[in-house]
Amino acid sequence: MKFKKTKIFLGVLLVIIVSGFFVMTRGIKEGKKLEINSVDISKLENGTYIGKYSKDRWISEVEVIVRGKKIENIKTLSQPLTPDVGDELSKRIIEKQNVNVDVISGATVSSKAYLKSVENALNK
Repeated sequence: MKFKKTKIFLGVLLVIIVSGFFVMTRGIKEGKKLEINSVDISKLENGTYIGKYSKDRWISEVEVIVRGKKIENIKTLSQPLTPDVGDELSKRIIEKQNVNVDVISGATVSSKAYLKSVENALNK
């Protein structure tokens, strides 16, 4: 009787693990291929721009403040999956005044989701 319960428990556990693997990896290939396009900041008017990107489990929403044809500040409204991705990428974007910055190693898809949300904000 104990052997049968153990067998059932292990079977259920295996199904949960396999299902979790598929959920966690869904969309990674597409996310890594996501292209981030340049934005001509010199054509932007002063103001606050809101942008969002959402695909599978990667969701990012930002508020971008533009003043004097420069990105002045980026506020993360919806945090990407990996903590601190938004803070680090915001610094890089403001420093380069460009959305085409290097992604954070180990957080490629979260980085690209964040960068795409900034791009979407500035392309409105």
